Amino acid sequence: MTTRRDEGGDMAGLTRREGLLGLVAAGALAGAGPARAQAKKTVSIAIQFGTSHLATTVADKLGLFAKHAKANGIADTTFDVRRVSGSPAINDGIFSGTFDVGAYGPTALLAAWLKTRGSYDLRGIAACNEGVLTLYTNDPAIRSIADIKPTDRIAVTATTSPQAILLRMAAEKLYGPGQSGRFDKQMVALPHPDATTALISKSSISLYFAAPPFISTLEASGKCTKVVNGREIIGGPYSGALLATTGKFAAANPAAVATIVAALKEAMDVIRDDPNRVAQIYREVEKTALSADEVAAAVRAQTFTVEPRGIMAFAGFMKRSGELKEAPARWQDVFVGPITQGAGA
Repeated sequence: MTTRRDEGGDMAGLTRREGLLGLVAAGALAGAGPARAQAKKTVSIAIQFGTSHLATTVADKLGLFAKHAKANGIADTTFDVRRVSGSPAINDGIFSGTFDVGAYGPTALLAAWLKTRGSYDLRGIAACNEGVLTLYTNDPAIRSIADIKPTDRIAVTATTSPQAILLRMAAEKLYGPGQSGRFDKQMVALPHPDATTALISKSSISLYFAAPPFISTLEASGKCTKVVNGREIIGGPYSGALLATTGKFAAANPAAVATIVAALKEAMDVIRDDPNRVAQIYREVEKTALSADEVAAAVRAQTFTVEPRGIMAFAGFMKRSGELKEAPARWQDVFVGPITQGAGA
């Protein structure tokens, strides 16, 4: 697998072309492979790089999947966590059966949920964290969204990423209905590491919607300032990354799904209680150049919860802007149990 660190992007976000190709493949494969309707003995989980996926990493490295598999009566089931670079690899893996569970952003999950109904029925298992996406600038004159000029270039990981959706939500909030696409032509698709370097060096962009741990790097540089964060735009918390699977896998493997949720919950307790320990785990797994203190700071700045947040806020906006033809009636429609029995939004 490749190792480009592209954390906080549209975790398995559907670009228009890649999404259509992947979903066409899903339709063609729907109903194929009766083995997928049987309980799996090895469950493959595909995540991307970065601290948004820290709970999955900690659960893997501390043996929490095995612990909870035993408690759920499936001790002979193993959980294989794989890191991949780029959302297309996760989409392809889910639809081909290479991966059983994959990491998605909230906007990508909503798009995939709607487009795969009646075929793969992709739905969420649990949230991995609360998003802390934040818009930064290297221009002291930009203090708010209203100060962004038509000549400013704004880095996002993809034009369908949560960052891009948040920017559109901010435009609608400031300029009114029908104005959500105000900044679309100014968006530049850049991976987080490249965008971080570009913003600090003032080489090609003047704004960048950042994610942890890159936020720590921007703050430490002393050359970038915060404009607005996602929570301020939405008006409350929202999920950053989520794990999702097909309806067929969830129906055939309820104990495996329950095991994933329980393992993530315990991992999140460890993250909350010992951020320095999990920062070391992260550095060992991802071989990041960030210091232990920088990673620990990024960990402390996040809230880790399995409860989905902001799903209906994203869905409502995406419906208004035409990015979803239909919004779910409630957030539970986009998820499978047991997480549907808890709190969410």
